Amino acid sequence: MDELWQRYRTFWTPVLIGLGVFLVGVIVVHILSDDPEVSKGRVITAQRKLKAMKAPSPQKATTLRRRGEGLRDDLVGPEGSTTGGWAARLDQVRGDRKNLIAVAAEQALRAAIVRGAPESEAQSASALKARFDGDEVAAEKAYRRFKRLVDQHRETLRSGDPNVAFSRLLSDVWSEIRIRANRADVEFQPQAEQLGFGNIASVDRATLPARVLNLALAARVADVAVRQGVESIDTIIVTANVEAGNPGDFISLWPISFSLTGEMAAVKQLLDLLTDPADPVPLETTRLVQARRRGGKTANGLVQFSVSASSVLVRPDADLRLDVEEDE
Repeated sequence: MDELWQRYRTFWTPVLIGLGVFLVGVIVVHILSDDPEVSKGRVITAQRKLKAMKAPSPQKATTLRRRGEGLRDDLVGPEGSTTGGWAARLDQVRGDRKNLIAVAAEQALRAAIVRGAPESEAQSASALKARFDGDEVAAEKAYRRFKRLVDQHRETLRSGDPNVAFSRLLSDVWSEIRIRANRADVEFQPQAEQLGFGNIASVDRATLPARVLNLALAARVADVAVRQGVESIDTIIVTANVEAGNPGDFISLWPISFSLTGEMAAVKQLLDLLTDPADPVPLETTRLVQARRRGGKTANGLVQFSVSASSVLVRPDADLRLDVEEDE
């Protein structure tokens, strides 16, 4: 045998090598290729789907196109519109992504210091004084303080440590609202202290936008509650662990819950704020019951109002991938 191998080695060596390469190739092809029956089934399914698809008639295509344009106008506003669509109205910072944190901080300070007065009203001391019970001097001082703190916090939130910057903003907003509440005899219950942010251990750069947006919303609600003279603000609940939000998402929501006790007229003013068509706040749940004092006795004329609202960012230019068919 050894003699035969030595004699015909030059012939069998390349033959055996070729056979080995062929077997390796067969194994690789088998591993990487689908089962022929499975592949055949996929082709048949694709053919059936293709045959079942029908091109819409020109009339239907035109109708669909018009409806799409109408939905887009509802979302972003018709071309040339100055008010925008629902995206602009729901978006808490009106699309100003570059200055998102600064805009939200200004909203919080505006609610706390100049009592929610819009800029057109706040610039005029005579117009602003109505929110300060006719005290024009107090209105002027408040507006100057407001402008100073807006500039100050804009810088610290932009370049400072996010945890320290947010703590300082919260301190200024809470201090102002607490003083106003004491003067108006509005009680903040323990679960509403610091506008619900007392349980937030720390704030990093990623979660800073969500925290400032929620603070602005909490300040707006507390401002109206204090101005309307509710009896007490019972709870403000902010999510302890918040998601930063994906920049590619069409919409981002950060919920915050409130509960307060007061007369129905005051609750109505708060509802008017939350459901203002020009500046609506997304509401998840609302509850209105007759208030009761300790011992279960009914509190005459008082109701307890609870609501779960959300700070919201809308990105109308985000890709919804509506043209991508999902695999079954």
